[in-house]
Amino acid sequence: MRLRISSSISLFALTTLAFANYAPIKSAPITSPAKLYVSIFGGGGASNSFNGNQFATAYFLEASGGPLSVDAFGRIDSQNTLFFGAQLGYQTQATPLNFSSQWSLTPGAELEGYYMNKRSFNGTLINNTDRLPEHDFHVSYPMRRTVFLANAVLNFNNPCVLVHPYIGLGIGNAIVRISGANATQANPPEAGINHYNKSTSDTNSTFAGQLKLGLSYNITERTSIFAEYRWLYLANTHFVLGSTAYPEHVPTSSWQVNVNAQRYNLGSVGIRF
Repeated sequence: MRLRISSSISLFALTTLAFANYAPIKSAPITSPAKLYVSIFGGGGASNSFNGNQFATAYFLEASGGPLSVDAFGRIDSQNTLFFGAQLGYQTQATPLNFSSQWSLTPGAELEGYYMNKRSFNGTLINNTDRLPEHDFHVSYPMRRTVFLANAVLNFNNPCVLVHPYIGLGIGNAIVRISGANATQANPPEAGINHYNKSTSDTNSTFAGQLKLGLSYNITERTSIFAEYRWLYLANTHFVLGSTAYPEHVPTSSWQVNVNAQRYNLGSVGIRF
């Protein structure tokens, strides 16, 4: 009897030891240290079409009906654009989703700026007035945009996946400059008259915001390449352009030009160090 009990105890101990040796061991999730980085990038895209308007007073003589208020409204066509820029960023230490998951989240922050090349936005603005059967203008606004943003970024990392997705949200400021603006009266036609001829340039700053989605790929421990989609929003801008001053034309006041919000769909690629 004692021999059986002793044998049973020995068998139980050996079985327990065997299960202990083969039991799965949970490993600590992989983390990465905090780091600073710099990036350069470039790409292209297109804007939406947007509303625009111009206001001025044409100083007709009293014999011709007196001053005419010109309030012209219309649609500005969409336009393609190229852009390039740089950013300085900081990533915090990775935070595992849970103890058993290989996925981790890495919050970060970026300061970035990019320049969008000069493109000419064109449209037709119409002034409805009882004094003329038609009063239409063809306008052209050659425009440069420089955007400065602070981004909050969330990176998703997994050592088993070659590419690392991320999402970012940014707010900041854009400097918009129009140079070489032109407004030609189409109906009734006035060939060779630029209604902004006293000054065809002005600069305005406005709110900028963006959402971006990206994928990055690590070439080395310190270097990666990335591709991303950006949705950029530029709020309304206001410009003061020159008055119309020709010997053969009725003089006007300065032209107040309003450009409604612009929205861009952009794609870019870059390298990060």
